Amino acid sequence: MYLDFLLKRKFARIVKLRIDQSVLPIANFRTELLSTLSKHQVVIVAGDTGCGKSTQVPQYLYYGESNLNDTPGPNSYQNIAVTQPRRIACISLAARVSTEMLNERGSKVGYQVRFERSRTKATRILFLTEGLLLRQMQRDPFLNDYDVIVLDEVHERHWQTDCLLGLVKCLIVVRPKLRVVLMSATINVNTFAKFFNDCPIIQVPGRLYPIDLHYIPLSPVEIANTTDRIDPAPYIRLLRRIDVTYPATERGDLLIFLSGMADIQAIMEPAKAYAEETKRWIILPLHSALSASDQEKVFHVAPDCVRKCILSTNIAETSLTIDGIRFVADSGKVKELSWDSKARMRCLKEFSISKASANQRKGRAGRTGPGVCYRFYTQEDYDNFEAFSTPEIRRVPLETLVLQMLVMGLPDIKKFPFIDPPEMKCIDEALDILKSHGAIIPQNNVLTVTPLGQLLSDIPVEFSIGRMLIMASLLRLTNPVLSLAAGMAIQCPLLPYTAFSGAEQTRRIDALAEYESDHGDAFTLVNVFDEWIKMKSEATGLIKQDHELDEFDNDNDKGCTNIKRWCRRIGAQQQRLHEMVRLRSQFAQLLKDSGLLDSKSTESDKNLSRTQHFKNLNYARRSERMKSKRRRLLTLQDNLSENSESEKEDHHVESDSSKLRKWLSASSRSSINSSNVPVQDLELVLCYNLSSLAQSANIQQNMTQADLQLLKVVLAGGMYPQLAIGDSANAYRVANRGGTAGAGAEMVFHTKNKGFVTLHPNDVFVRKPDVLFPERNLKKRNNNHPNVSKVQKSQTSLSNKNSKQSRDDDFDDEQTEEENIPEVLPSGFAYDHQLLMYLDLMETTKPFLVNTIRVPALPTLLLYCREVDTNADISRIVFDSWLEVRLLDVEAAQRAVATTIWLRSTTQCLMEYELAECLRRRDQTLTGDSGDGCDNGNTTTKTSTKYCSSKKDENKRKIRRLQRILSHSLAAFLAGQPGGAYSIKRLLAADVKQLFRKQDNNDNNICENQSQFKSMPKTCKKINVDDIPLQEPDHESGITFNLFKGGYQVTDYLNIDSLYPEMISVEGRSSVEDIDEPEYYDPSSSYNLAVRLRKQIASGSLNEASSDDNYKCLNENTSLYEPNKNENEEDCFENDDFLDEGKTTCGTCGKFIKIQGTLQTSMLRHRRNCQPYND
Repeated sequence: MYLDFLLKRKFARIVKLRIDQSVLPIANFRTELLSTLSKHQVVIVAGDTGCGKSTQVPQYLYYGESNLNDTPGPNSYQNIAVTQPRRIACISLAARVSTEMLNERGSKVGYQVRFERSRTKATRILFLTEGLLLRQMQRDPFLNDYDVIVLDEVHERHWQTDCLLGLVKCLIVVRPKLRVVLMSATINVNTFAKFFNDCPIIQVPGRLYPIDLHYIPLSPVEIANTTDRIDPAPYIRLLRRIDVTYPATERGDLLIFLSGMADIQAIMEPAKAYAEETKRWIILPLHSALSASDQEKVFHVAPDCVRKCILSTNIAETSLTIDGIRFVADSGKVKELSWDSKARMRCLKEFSISKASANQRKGRAGRTGPGVCYRFYTQEDYDNFEAFSTPEIRRVPLETLVLQMLVMGLPDIKKFPFIDPPEMKCIDEALDILKSHGAIIPQNNVLTVTPLGQLLSDIPVEFSIGRMLIMASLLRLTNPVLSLAAGMAIQCPLLPYTAFSGAEQTRRIDALAEYESDHGDAFTLVNVFDEWIKMKSEATGLIKQDHELDEFDNDNDKGCTNIKRWCRRIGAQQQRLHEMVRLRSQFAQLLKDSGLLDSKSTESDKNLSRTQHFKNLNYARRSERMKSKRRRLLTLQDNLSENSESEKEDHHVESDSSKLRKWLSASSRSSINSSNVPVQDLELVLCYNLSSLAQSANIQQNMTQADLQLLKVVLAGGMYPQLAIGDSANAYRVANRGGTAGAGAEMVFHTKNKGFVTLHPNDVFVRKPDVLFPERNLKKRNNNHPNVSKVQKSQTSLSNKNSKQSRDDDFDDEQTEEENIPEVLPSGFAYDHQLLMYLDLMETTKPFLVNTIRVPALPTLLLYCREVDTNADISRIVFDSWLEVRLLDVEAAQRAVATTIWLRSTTQCLMEYELAECLRRRDQTLTGDSGDGCDNGNTTTKTSTKYCSSKKDENKRKIRRLQRILSHSLAAFLAGQPGGAYSIKRLLAADVKQLFRKQDNNDNNICENQSQFKSMPKTCKKINVDDIPLQEPDHESGITFNLFKGGYQVTDYLNIDSLYPEMISVEGRSSVEDIDEPEYYDPSSSYNLAVRLRKQIASGSLNEASSDDNYKCLNENTSLYEPNKNENEEDCFENDDFLDEGKTTCGTCGKFIKIQGTLQTSMLRHRRNCQPYND
């Protein structure tokens, strides 16, 4: 009887579902759509809000003209791709369509978004984001997996949408059987029809009830109060108006459209206070930063006599449909990203919405019954709105788009059929940036994608993060960089301090202070991530610290509960931390597929011991999807703060980690039902190997300063040229002004293209600004950093011109070394100037540096700058024509430049070998080779196979040897404070005009301008560059004249003696204080210096000679070490097997050394106690 009751209830639901489908406006156009699509390749479905096009059209295409919705009929299609602009829309639509097709437990309908997918071989209707379809076209340009492509919400005009429209227009020419359906609101539909050669349009009326429109503009006082932060008073007044005008028994919820998350936070607290007072409202936020569970609350039902008030961004404008909305409040504002190409800066500013958006928002009130729309602006304001929003392709940088199109094989981007072409200067700018990154090169007047560009296109992140991952693989620092890159690529898991105020803000700052790193925001986030991983592993019993337990301890339940409490205390979102784990694994897999990461390095990510549980994991995923579809009844308790609600759960609900431990100790599938284990925790253990992540977290937390410096070199390699220098008055601002967010809130920085930018209020350097200032007293600086290694101290002594001690003397007598160090350096000079690398430059109320790390100034500039110009003796260096460095020690400066040339050429050589190996693997995969790629697939002998295998092993050994040498050399270079003491400043526009030997003929050189020359001091005299001739370079030397700047072109980035000579005083002293300017030099001296520097390129190249000999040559040429010291030192690098096992040998005492961290730090630790070495 009970089963009969369940069957009848299910049948009643199916009947109701079919009735609801039949009354949708789109149902009357099913036959017309299918018949039109059979005759035309492209059809546009223009439907108003609520017509049902997003859910019904994919089903019509699958079933065709069949009257029975169980088997496909005529004009049906079996492989359908439906794109959506947002991932939340993909997931929700896939769930709804699978329900209507009675396939909730099957996989006929699936979705695929960035972090998750439910697609199987049986999937026939796939909902995916536009970006994923673009990446599929890189692998399969013809999209042979699909019969129909449905592009939904094309009126939103994202840059991916415009790119897909152009690609689809080309695709239908080569695939006549392919069908394309464009679905859009009734907004500018004729533009799309004209683009596809006047394709047919099917107009579907919306199912809208009458909507009353009320204009309630803000008063002048309220407008004045919204200059800095939105005034919540008008919105609270609207809640009162609804309470007074409409009885509580009449159902109907309120949807308020606001510009951004800051406005939502500003209104939420007063609205919750009013709801607590009246007991008639439940206040819910809706924006992209919320977790999935919090977003689902807006779909739940409010109790009787209580209304929902949803504070939403424009995410609810078209992508989501929320039932029960009767009232809509429109602020008339939206925040959109635009791109300032001149300043290389994103601008997130508030704009007035378009008329089309205003009508879309109004339509949300008439979905289920008569509605009311309140507009917080006047009718005149509405009339002045633009008709349509500006397409995103004209508001964003185009580097990613251009690279993806080039990878697809499109030779000329400027001829691509855009529906609204971007400006040509933006395309040229994107091409220039791609060339500077080495992603594309011109060959025979055709732009060709390099192997580096191919790898960057395969990694679905910004260029900066992609280059970080590639650099990390070159230096064998993949594990820590994976976590750093994953944290930078997602929305920050740490809630911003600006979202809170008063005591709550202070409490969160104090709680997070334990994990803050003075190296930058990315390191702070990794500290939090590592701590969270360790707590998860300890709570689940996978890792026991200090002692081993045979069984799980019940006392751990308290620690399990503390994970959630810990996250709330520091403001961490576990949903985002789980995303970091997923993205970290995805990055590792991408590097592995590209050949940049050994399979051994990623074997730990596969938890082979629990393969029998993966069926249970899939079962848990399906159960969670079914659970999420059930709408629950909201209560007034949902108005409570997250802390109060979560603390209540802590006391009354069993912890998730405790459930997970119990499930891991069980083996039956029924344990999932009884314990209700969260799917995310199951994935963390079964898919991503939580124990391996915890071991990596322990290693990363024990990294030394040398390891951190080397790690920052990798990050700088990816983020350059996104560089900022501090203003000269920052010390005064910190000491006397500060700010509410921290002592460094008022600091000002300058980028190459944008001056006077500030740190974001949530930046770690706002609260720790002192680490950005150099210490001029070197003795004091050494005392403040007692952990400075002996190599650092010995390299510091080399920067002193009067110091002639060898490295042995430095290690034996540190007191003698300190006596040779000057107590105070000249004004402006220091050894440890700092620069800020930033991931993004964003302008909201003012320009902010986002996601910053601090890096040593001179080493970073020498290693990554694209234009290095020097004077005759390298006592003055200009980087990228905007940063000038002056050095006290000329010999140290020349050694630093020589070392840099070797390091950069070796890095380039290593990258070429790595990328060539990646291409070989890629070609081997494409051609179907099953061996080592050396045979032809037909007649392969054992001898040739053995020869090719040995050749491949030899290449791998060369690459590993280069990696070790380069890693060791970079660490020594950074520890040695290259160049000695130096000053650094930003050049102004007037300085650049007189910078080089050869000036632009259109510019009046300052020295040649008579009016300015008269104003010069009488003690100075003008220098004529014609009086300082340059020696003609020898053709065999590889050195040429720089025809644009003057001087000698040593490499593609280094120019010697290209700077305009400075004015010399009559007394023979420089106009710059504290610098000993050399006497009038021999014209051949700069040429001889250029020749010596040019030789470093040959020593950095990988040829038939041993790379260890090249490394020895480097040491002798640059005097980083004394020659012939420990000649057997290179023996440490010879045994590859030991190094692969995490061991090496000391060349002095012969003992085995266990590698902990990096090779160079392990060697330095051993040498402190190595008696033969110290003797």
